[in-house]
Amino acid sequence: MFNLMSNCCSWVSNFQQPMRKVTVLMVGLDNAGKTSILRSILKVPPKELGPTQGCVRTELRVDNFIVMVLDMGGSPEDRRCWRDYYGEAHGIIFVVDSSDEQRLPEAKELLVDMLKQPRVARKPLLVLANKQDRMDALLISELIEGLSLEKLVNQSRSLCHIEPCSALVDLRKWSDRKTLRGLRWLLRAVCMDYSDLCSRVARDSKHPVTREDKERRGKLAAVDQTCVLTLTIPATGEEDGEEQEEGQETGQRQDRSNGTLLPKNRGKTGRKSRKGNKEGTEPLELRKNADSEPKTGTMCCHDNSAKSHTLKFVLFVLRSTIHTIKWLK
Repeated sequence: MFNLMSNCCSWVSNFQQPMRKVTVLMVGLDNAGKTSILRSILKVPPKELGPTQGCVRTELRVDNFIVMVLDMGGSPEDRRCWRDYYGEAHGIIFVVDSSDEQRLPEAKELLVDMLKQPRVARKPLLVLANKQDRMDALLISELIEGLSLEKLVNQSRSLCHIEPCSALVDLRKWSDRKTLRGLRWLLRAVCMDYSDLCSRVARDSKHPVTREDKERRGKLAAVDQTCVLTLTIPATGEEDGEEQEEGQETGQRQDRSNGTLLPKNRGKTGRKSRKGNKEGTEPLELRKNADSEPKTGTMCCHDNSAKSHTLKFVLFVLRSTIHTIKWLK
């Protein structure tokens, strides 16, 4: 009965919330596993995949969001086209191969160049540390240091979260849980500044920046593919309290430093660093608990008052049903 009430409450609450359309740009080096991660989310059987060329659009539904994922190719030729799609995105997913330490400086260079763009600044960034199933995979703390995420987050004034994942078949369930948790974090971050981000997208996506960009976009029209798959991913509560179990499944070293990177004194969301931080010291807050909600209390996608009213409504319906059954007997 309790599970029935919880599911009914969750369904009514989700039904009351408006659907939001969000565009997410997925970028990264070639062979980082961008398409493999997307296929695992879509529950598509794995197969040998060639390099992605141009832009592949995939639509899916997560909770109360209709998400259009722009899967960009990672070859040197395709990287020059990334900036043509920066204006369309509400948020960015950057996939990095955590087992390829030699290419980490190259990934850092791309990330630095991307976050310098005005159409990317102040947009939430999700970093997926792929291939965590390999023994030579870097820890999350090592990736944060190698990519200089702390410095970049403060320069671009963007919320950032790094999540370990793997596209390996044997770890598919573990990978899906981690990837979806990261995706939900990105959607919640977009939800906090949804109006402002929509205004920026409407303004920046009207026309390319330069004539060269316009000509290049015309050439990309033949490569731009659209794969509209409406996939509904139900909300689950299995993400909390599973870090120890996941560490045993993967056989990886435990790294408790993974979490959300918050820029210091971010004016719009009212986020500040810890009180113990002084100017000239660590300018970034690194939250150890990646599953905890941002402590702003103003997230529009989690309305506590609406949930309480919904729960009261469900209880009223159940009581009325019980009284009706007793009366019929």
